[in-house]
Amino acid sequence: MKKGIRYFKLLSASPTGLRSPLVTVEIVIAPGIPRHHVVGLAHGAVKESLVRIRAAIQRAGFDFPRGAVTVNLAPADTRKDGSAFDLPIALGILAADKKIDASALAEKPVLVMGELSLDGSVRPVAGVMPALLRSVEQHVVRALIPKANEPEAVPFASIDVASVSSLQEAVDQVGGNASFKAVKKEPACDRGAPEPCYPDFAMVVGQRDAVRSLALAATGRHNVLMTGPPGCGKTLMARCLGGILPPWTKELALEATCLHSLRSPGLHLLAHRPFRSPHHSVSPAGLLGGGNPLRPGEVSLAHGGVLFLDELPEFSSRALEGLREPMQDRVVTLSRARHVESFPADFQLVAAMNPCPCGLGSLTRNECRCSERRRRSYLSRISNPLLDRIDIHVMVPAVDPVDCLQSSSTDSAALATSILRAANRLANEKPRIHEDAERALTRASSSLGLSMRAMSSVRRIAQTICAYDQEDVVVKRHVSEAIRLGGQGRRAVVD
Repeated sequence: MKKGIRYFKLLSASPTGLRSPLVTVEIVIAPGIPRHHVVGLAHGAVKESLVRIRAAIQRAGFDFPRGAVTVNLAPADTRKDGSAFDLPIALGILAADKKIDASALAEKPVLVMGELSLDGSVRPVAGVMPALLRSVEQHVVRALIPKANEPEAVPFASIDVASVSSLQEAVDQVGGNASFKAVKKEPACDRGAPEPCYPDFAMVVGQRDAVRSLALAATGRHNVLMTGPPGCGKTLMARCLGGILPPWTKELALEATCLHSLRSPGLHLLAHRPFRSPHHSVSPAGLLGGGNPLRPGEVSLAHGGVLFLDELPEFSSRALEGLREPMQDRVVTLSRARHVESFPADFQLVAAMNPCPCGLGSLTRNECRCSERRRRSYLSRISNPLLDRIDIHVMVPAVDPVDCLQSSSTDSAALATSILRAANRLANEKPRIHEDAERALTRASSSLGLSMRAMSSVRRIAQTICAYDQEDVVVKRHVSEAIRLGGQGRRAVVD
């Protein structure tokens, strides 16, 4: 390299998706007229990073180098956005200018991420956990992250992670192998512990059939639509569902937490399946994902858990129709002019709605004052293709106050035990369908005019019922209940 030109490089990441690409940060300081450039398809906060970096370096007691400073973020054809490059650029400038000993950065690749404040402190950044996941896959053995992001490093035992709260601490950490102090990895919390914030099913009275339907849905991870008048317990039962879901694997928990990390830095590993309940005013971008840069929406934040949509017809048609592909493919792909990102979206949809605009229409009550035209207009807000992707359709009747004094309810703990046993049974081996039951299913599907998707859904519901009842073979009784939940329920909503 030409005399007088100083060069240094280190490793960082662009927190854009579940598999954040690693980025090589190259620093060149050349003598001449002072000018500063950041190249490599830098956008937004990256373009103005040198302003923050100059103030932070001077606050830490160092002189900003004279001459031309050029920062290259490679690969140059990948969009870079966010403030996570502040800390690696600052350390690279100091190392290239020979102001610090950066032997720990030079000997082995070290992932460095962090935003700098003007006073030299290091602020948390989004997407640290996906970056660590990518680093492990690329065999990077060390990382330097903000102190507030430290909980995100706990699940990664194969990488030494040091956390800092200021630029001066970062300088001390990279001064050599002996000075690199990794954070202590505490064991992850027990993912099988009950979730305390969910209401108990013992609070639900007079809805025995609906509770059983939700228990079956939790067992087989079926999508559910509950239709009934206001005050019958639809929302309460949906929120109770979060407390009876079977535990998930560590791999799925890590994947879901990585998605949440892209929006909320500093998260611990999620101990329980997420339960997301967006308001019906949510935009399509908020529900499906979007923004600049692209970020996961509610369907991805509910990955591995439940997405609850209350007052389903009140959601915008664009948002609802956008659910069709994620419900089918378990992934949502967002495309922009120069950026395409895919986020996992393996969620369980639980929705609730009134039978008509006034909410009083039902199968057993005649208080509804809605005209037939108004009622059909209300129901038509939910398209048939979307309804066809919902497995279980439950008609929830109004509860007689007298029944509240006489009926008994099953608590969430008892339901969770039965669900866990049945879910393990389904995971090991799905129950075999008897020939008579298969013929009955075919005849019923033909008479009801069910699609092939709906017929497959009814078959899976029958297998879930069989496993929940602790039986080995699906018989006509299981098929009949599955048709009532998954076949006739569709017709009841549409008609």
